[in-house]
Amino acid sequence: MSKENGEKPSFTPQMLPTQSYEEINAYVVGWGLFFAVLFALAVGYLCLKIGQTVDAFAPVSVLAMGMAVLFHRKNAFPETVHIQAIASAGTNILGGAMFILPALFILGIEDLSFWEMSLPIVLGGVLGVFLATVFRRYFVEEMENIYPFPSGSAAAEVLNSNEGSKAHLMLISGFLALVYDFVLNTLGWWQELLTTTAFSWGQQLAARYKLVFSLDNDAALLGIGYFTGLRYACIIAAGSFFSWLVCIPVAYYLGGEHVMEVKGASVLLADAPVSAVFSQYVRHIGIGMLAMAGVIGLLSMSGVVTRVAKRAVLDLFKRKESVEGNLLRTEQDLPMSLIVFGSVLMALAFGLFFHLTLTQTMMQTVLAFVIVVLFSLLLSVVGISSIAYTGNEPVSGMTIFMILVSGVVMSAAGMHGKVGVVAILMMSAFLCSALAVSGNFMSELKVAHLTGATPKKMERWQIVSIILTGFVSVGVMFILNSAYGFTGDGALQAPQANAMAAIVGPIMDTGEAPWPLYMAGAFFAIVLWMMKIPPLPFALGTYLPMGINTPVLVGGLLSYFVSHSSKDAAVSAKRLAEGNTVASGFVAGGAIGSLISAVLHIAGIDWFQKAWAASPAGTYLGILAYFALCVFLFWMAKRAVKD
Repeated sequence: MSKENGEKPSFTPQMLPTQSYEEINAYVVGWGLFFAVLFALAVGYLCLKIGQTVDAFAPVSVLAMGMAVLFHRKNAFPETVHIQAIASAGTNILGGAMFILPALFILGIEDLSFWEMSLPIVLGGVLGVFLATVFRRYFVEEMENIYPFPSGSAAAEVLNSNEGSKAHLMLISGFLALVYDFVLNTLGWWQELLTTTAFSWGQQLAARYKLVFSLDNDAALLGIGYFTGLRYACIIAAGSFFSWLVCIPVAYYLGGEHVMEVKGASVLLADAPVSAVFSQYVRHIGIGMLAMAGVIGLLSMSGVVTRVAKRAVLDLFKRKESVEGNLLRTEQDLPMSLIVFGSVLMALAFGLFFHLTLTQTMMQTVLAFVIVVLFSLLLSVVGISSIAYTGNEPVSGMTIFMILVSGVVMSAAGMHGKVGVVAILMMSAFLCSALAVSGNFMSELKVAHLTGATPKKMERWQIVSIILTGFVSVGVMFILNSAYGFTGDGALQAPQANAMAAIVGPIMDTGEAPWPLYMAGAFFAIVLWMMKIPPLPFALGTYLPMGINTPVLVGGLLSYFVSHSSKDAAVSAKRLAEGNTVASGFVAGGAIGSLISAVLHIAGIDWFQKAWAASPAGTYLGILAYFALCVFLFWMAKRAVKD
């Protein structure tokens, strides 16, 4: 809050607003960009496997604090704050690249160049930084007592603690997860996807009642579940159970005589595998839920958009000196003139790219330009508010909403077939990048507010890091496509990209789409909202495979047990925080271990024991290994503080 308001922050940050600090230097920029690239590589694999990105703040913060001790840095705190902020771009930008671009390969479109795929990602990501800067004062300062920003607050807490023991614990848990996931994905000593069909009784259950239960015992997924917490983990799992244990059996019962295509062959639905019924029918209900969840969020935040837009216009016509002269160091953003110019430049650059490579008429270019600009502005507020409340952002749901709208509009403007598909996906990549960066970077700006860092310095270097990691993220996507692919046996799930492909393909090829299923999901989301159940996490569970959602529930249960492991609330809170450190190690180490496996796969090195992993013994060993991993997380969290 500014001096002119006569208000003071309700806390005293470590970097005092009235003093100056050396926040940016070669050490900060070098290590920040290094970690940005590293986590773009590691989390990129995780994103394509489970459909979720992971914040880099926790592992980078702890590693940077450990480095400060190792290198005897005298200016450790300001440097650590900005290292983790620059590094966060590596995961912030992944949404556009990993949620959208694989849909091109899924649909068999492989003639776009690396640069054609990268440009919408980079332009959208930079626009996202500008959008977050515009809304920073409202969300971070004026509403600081309203919006908790769980991710940003957690990051600030880690930074303010500055405990070397956390770095030690994270390295131990990270190394364990790295070895665990390396063995899982490279050696195949135990089964990764634990499913009831591995047992005779489970096969009978699936054959008679079409009921299947599965759990992916990946270490990184367990860590994500711990961070998610029990409430949202339960809602996500409920959505998954709704799909797999309710909708799928109903589909078999009511539509058994329906003819569908499975791997190019026509079969009766009654004879189709459960996974095919889920992907071709039930998942579309979840897509409809996701789209309606975006609409609900947009309507609830319409007033905020109007208010902040008015302020931006007023600041634009004020002289820079008069604005910054009344502001503390911790309240200074990039000049509004630069933000407006940069935003317009990013949008115009995308419009020019779109016109030169995809459109046939100026009307198509104008329509695409209006859609991406309007949706970027409006939906960024929805995403930021979601981040501010829950620490999660419905990027995929909001992008799906735009795909449905733009598909109808651009089809009416004469775009069809392959060109139409590519056009919609490029628009989606731009929008998704803008939304992902604006929401997640707002958490970093909250960190700046809580630690006393200078926002405009963080904003400036976030742009640099976004440009670098935007290109890196697309490169990672190309590498993983070469290693695993996104279709067929053994392919990465790429759940969001598969959902995008399932929507945009029919709309632009034939003008048809499973609208009844979308509508059913949309109305179900409204029912959930009426019952005051957040529709977004339920929708995520509905359209993601069960194996991805159930380990999130396990992690959420572990976080609940840790947080209730003592009658003393303070002790339980400290244990929960210690568990967060272990979970951060699981996420980072597990993702890196999986990435090493991907590199070996590309190199043609195959040590995987396929027969053993698929045997019942491999499943039993997988259960034991996963149980040991859960015990380790709980024990390490509980031993940190004694009653």
